[in-house]
Amino acid sequence: MKIQTKLLFNNMKMNIKRTIFTTISIALCTFLILTTLLVISSIRNGINENIDTQYNDYHFIIKDLDIDSLNKIKGKEYINKIYVQENDEEPLQKFDKTFNYSTKINVYIKYNNVKQTYKNSTDIIQTLGFSFMETEKKCDFNNKLLTVYGLMGAQLEPDTLTYKNILNLSYVIDIAIILILLTFSILSIIILYNAFLITINERKKEYAILNSIGTTEGQILKMVFKETTIIGVFGIIIGTLLSVFGANIILELINNILSPTTYSFNLVFNVQYIILALIIILFNIYISAIIPSIKASTTSVIAGLRNNKQLKYKKRNSILEKLFPIEGKLGLINLRRNKNKYRVISVLLVICMTSYIAVSTYINYEKETVSLVTNYDVDAKLLFDNKSNIDYESIIKNYVTKTGDKVESIKYKMMGITALVTPENSINSQLYTSNIVSIALVGLEDNIYNDYINKLDANYGDKIIYNTIITSTGEEELNYAYEYAFNTNNLNLNIIDTNKGINNYFETPEQKYEIIDDKNLKGDFVLSDDLIEGFKEFKNQFKVPIVFVNMDSYNKIQDILNQYILEHKDHVITWMAFGEMDDPIQIKIKCDNIIKFSDYIENIKKEQNIEISTDYYSLDDQEKIIYINILQLILKIIIFTIVLIGIISTINIINASLCERKQEFKILSNIGATKENINKILLYECFYIFIKSVIISIILSIPIVYIIIKHMESIIKVNELLIPFSNIGLFFIILFIISLFITFISTKFIKVENND
Repeated sequence: MKIQTKLLFNNMKMNIKRTIFTTISIALCTFLILTTLLVISSIRNGINENIDTQYNDYHFIIKDLDIDSLNKIKGKEYINKIYVQENDEEPLQKFDKTFNYSTKINVYIKYNNVKQTYKNSTDIIQTLGFSFMETEKKCDFNNKLLTVYGLMGAQLEPDTLTYKNILNLSYVIDIAIILILLTFSILSIIILYNAFLITINERKKEYAILNSIGTTEGQILKMVFKETTIIGVFGIIIGTLLSVFGANIILELINNILSPTTYSFNLVFNVQYIILALIIILFNIYISAIIPSIKASTTSVIAGLRNNKQLKYKKRNSILEKLFPIEGKLGLINLRRNKNKYRVISVLLVICMTSYIAVSTYINYEKETVSLVTNYDVDAKLLFDNKSNIDYESIIKNYVTKTGDKVESIKYKMMGITALVTPENSINSQLYTSNIVSIALVGLEDNIYNDYINKLDANYGDKIIYNTIITSTGEEELNYAYEYAFNTNNLNLNIIDTNKGINNYFETPEQKYEIIDDKNLKGDFVLSDDLIEGFKEFKNQFKVPIVFVNMDSYNKIQDILNQYILEHKDHVITWMAFGEMDDPIQIKIKCDNIIKFSDYIENIKKEQNIEISTDYYSLDDQEKIIYINILQLILKIIIFTIVLIGIISTINIINASLCERKQEFKILSNIGATKENINKILLYECFYIFIKSVIISIILSIPIVYIIIKHMESIIKVNELLIPFSNIGLFFIILFIISLFITFISTKFIKVENND
């Protein structure tokens, strides 16, 4: 065996602790990169298996289309496939240009680029010359598939017949993958560079001696290369085993989120992704090892023996040195003398803090956009005719008894009215040009109403106005903003009929009105931008102020309006457009299993032959909610991983530094320093590094957060900053406590001679 190889193995044995830590560092980096790519490949494979199958990969649906209309669009260059269906019961089949259908057919279109679905669909309906009503009736999207790709629904604009994207997250996954790999690669290089730098610094004397007896720089680099390869092999093997375990855990967490759906992801070993991971890992290992090796191999013999390259210190009298005691001054001086050793700790802390600020801010804004996509915080709504005397409570109780599922119900009534608002200056003039405003009136049962007034610290009988109105603009994608309807709660609402004297609905109405009720909507108003639980959809469903009252007040208003209708049958009443005055009973439902509940209600309707209007909200929004939850899970895993890496690396750096400073501690002990004094020096060093990292992190975070806010404002504008300052502060405190704990534990291993 060559002498270099013998020296190599001797060094690895003599520095077994450092060899083990370097192996752990390589294993950790392998775990990060390989786990990320294994999860990505498994998810992509699962998506292909679940949705990208024949006859299920279409994007746009057109019902009841004649063959001539199909011929107009079949040659569009952006169309990849067309499936046809003779009727709803028949299976789909691939379109053949030779087919000649005598009846209208259902057409299912797959585009070449899924991200252009809404743009291409707009072109198709305009080519076919559909009206707004025809488009609403005939056209639809494969929302289950589009949601997986991040396209969270579209809204059809009646004026331009254009599909506008409600929320587009299609780019998020691609960007997230790139950022995750880039972040983990940078972290890997920092960790490995630090591990190899510490190891090589400890061997500078040895390399200097080898240089003095004729060993060349190339031979030293060859030794380092061999050692890196041996340690790398063991580290990669350990990291690969950990990656399989970690990837399985992450996929299991994702599958738990996906449990209500048919989706399920299993671990898949894709050769291409594994090779890519190995290339990234090997690049990180060798680039991290070679750079400090070159520096060490070119160090002069004298400098290598003295190993004092980093001990340069220029005396400075800073404010901190004047303010703090002797231990603080010594700690600050040491940090300046050995800044290269502690720079890595600062970098890791900055990465942890900056990442947390950026990701937590993004998640907060993303949660706000979720309200645009997941419109409901209940599972269903049931409408019962007031005149039919259906015992809905018994129906719900029977379901609970039969299934054992928990069901919560919220009863309310609702109608639309037109109100004259006084004084006029209480209205937001940017939203309204006059003081005549359309309003939604909601009557709540006492238990829900009491919960609402307690939440707002209001009094029984107060009228609660949900004062926030959502507005939307944008050409291809909708941009949302929230505006206040009223500037003050010192106002009165008089219910009016604005079409007094008009006998034909299509006549141009003059600005005339008659006051119908000027009593029941007077009193104390409470303006709020908070909705009671169960009414989340009101946030986006109505672009008018919503007035909540107790059921007694609602019934009084309803009686007055019904009487007015009977007395004025000779003209049209504008607020009738909101619905009939004989309002149905509306019941919101929250339940454990919406699929089981919906089956039960549909069977009741058939068996008892009763009229129940149903909307099963959570069935429609299920995939969207899951998509958002998975995205948040991934972001939280990234933050946890970054923090964990920072902690492990900090422990290594501090311990290595303490080992190198044994002589320094011995000198301090000889001149009278106690172990308590030395511990204080180290704690001051920890404090300095942390404060410096906080300042740098805040400075770096400002432009990043600004970019996030500006980007999210292209989707939604809110009335306040959504930066989670309290969570960020708590995170900094926890990180500081962890840093102190690491330093405190490390000081336990310092041995100081007792001079008493």
